[in-house]
Amino acid sequence: MDFKVSKRKANAVVVLDVAGRITAGDALVELRQTIRDEVANGHHKILLNLKDVSYVDSSGLGELVMALGTVTQTICASCGATVFKDEDGQWDRCPQCKSNERKSWGELKLSNAGRQVTDLLQFTKLHTVFDVHESEEDALKSYSR
Repeated sequence: MDFKVSKRKANAVVVLDVAGRITAGDALVELRQTIRDEVANGHHKILLNLKDVSYVDSSGLGELVMALGTVTQTICASCGATVFKDEDGQWDRCPQCKSNERKSWGELKLSNAGRQVTDLLQFTKLHTVFDVHESEEDALKSYSR
């Protein structure tokens, strides 16, 4: 099956239906660009529906981690500017408003992961990093909590 990503909205959540194999090459480029486009369009809540994903390799797993970082990047809680850590690993003051308050920009969740994806997330212990739900319905409900 060829890799494909289709987008739909479920209330305030953008659901990306991913199908095929998430492996090195064009699939990763398409997934990365889709996530970046959604973030650029201001969509804070993104759900990756993995129901039709047949396989994820190590490159695909890395891309999922990158997607999580892109969506959940740390921003200033006061003005929304991107903030960074200094050389010592401490958060710099916001470059715009000088605030020390931080928050996550958005939320990325996974749903309907098949056996191979679930096993991969558990083996790598990334199931503790990602917010993974058995069904799309459960994932969508979790956004309102």
